[in-house]
Amino acid sequence: MTSATMHLLILTIALFIFSSNTSIAEQRFPTLWFEAPSSIAGYPLSGNCSSSQTINNSDCRIIDPWLYLDRLGLYKILINATTPYMDRFCSVQPLQECNILFGLAANFGWQFDSNRLFSNGTKNISVNSWWASFNYYLSVIPFLAAVDTGVIRSGAFQIVQRDIFCSNSDECLKQIPSAMIHWRNYFLNLLQSRSCSGVTAKDGGLIDECYLGPMWLAHNASVANALPIIKTKLSLLPSYNEQHFSLAWSNVLYYIAIARKNSNLIETNIYQDKYLPGRMLTDKDNPPYCPDLSKSVNLALELLHDIPLEFYSEFMDYWYGASTCYESGIYAQIALEIAPLSRTLAAAYYEIAQLTVLVC
Repeated sequence: MTSATMHLLILTIALFIFSSNTSIAEQRFPTLWFEAPSSIAGYPLSGNCSSSQTINNSDCRIIDPWLYLDRLGLYKILINATTPYMDRFCSVQPLQECNILFGLAANFGWQFDSNRLFSNGTKNISVNSWWASFNYYLSVIPFLAAVDTGVIRSGAFQIVQRDIFCSNSDECLKQIPSAMIHWRNYFLNLLQSRSCSGVTAKDGGLIDECYLGPMWLAHNASVANALPIIKTKLSLLPSYNEQHFSLAWSNVLYYIAIARKNSNLIETNIYQDKYLPGRMLTDKDNPPYCPDLSKSVNLALELLHDIPLEFYSEFMDYWYGASTCYESGIYAQIALEIAPLSRTLAAAYYEIAQLTVLVC
């Protein structure tokens, strides 16, 4: 069998598996998306503000990222502000769905829906939630960086400070300098990149280089900076299974980032529906035998349960090597997506990714 024939056979099998397990994605926004503020002016006004984000202690808007709608509003403002810079490669209407930052908002919505924010039927977010704490560095930090670079043009505002979390640009630059710098670089890239001015929806390699690569680099910096800060909150999760899933998922995010998967709204919805549990895990859960979870979610949880946590760091360099260029990254993405359904097929795609690097 020739190499080309083998690739075609594997692709055919993969398409069959995907088509038999994936429904057409809904045009679905995060829960309460349309109730969240769409501009800084949508937040409450205060006459007594004092932070580096305000001017001369003037009147300002108060943003409390420990309220679900307030934090969701940060994503909404960020997506509204950055979508015009992505029209070069998006051919879908409405354009907003193609924004690659929608993956962050959609994942936050999943955390709310599954009560991983410890909201317990309210719109409040608990500082004791490991997931909410983790998400803080993927919501507030990108927002502040976008303001710093002028992508978001705003009046005076103040972010409510709680617990250990930085709440303005100066504090965050001291607490998590790598994340702040990488997110600023990402937004500056949106504003200033000349090499990307001719990118269209057909230029997959340039989209990867100009948009997905810098975004995922900043994402990885947020993850790496956040995990040591929030480690004491892991024990507050309700079960060992949930604790293990949380750490495993944070490691999987590195692999998704290295392969530079497109994180627009539709693709994120597909991935989350297929593989992420819609509730927190208990110690009674025994995947793949959780009757209230779908087959694909059960298989994903079983895979994460079977992989030792130390494996992720040990295999990281090999994964980097298989995701070096755009073409190999495509095969690496397929390997990730298909792994819960067929580990053998995922391994075959990983091998193809390695071979593709040789001709990039």
